[in-house]
Amino acid sequence: MDMKTWKPEDIRRLRKRFNLSQRALGELVGVTTNYIYLLEAGKKKPSKSLMILLDYVERDLKTSKERKVKKGYGKGKRHL
Repeated sequence: MDMKTWKPEDIRRLRKRFNLSQRALGELVGVTTNYIYLLEAGKKKPSKSLMILLDYVERDLKTSKERKVKKGYGKGKRHL
């Protein structure tokens, strides 16, 4: 599996795509809100370990979203 090179705009795009706050994304990958801010501002570069975590989080969120759509969630149906 090839590891994606995460740029500031990629990290921001990931967050926005899955409606995550900087805090929520930080909690998913084990870093602080401020660190996510610094990554998105281009003031810090993610380590190789963090890039691997971001790859996994992206894949997991995408898979979870696809499962919800297949089950009918998000299509205007009401589920109790």
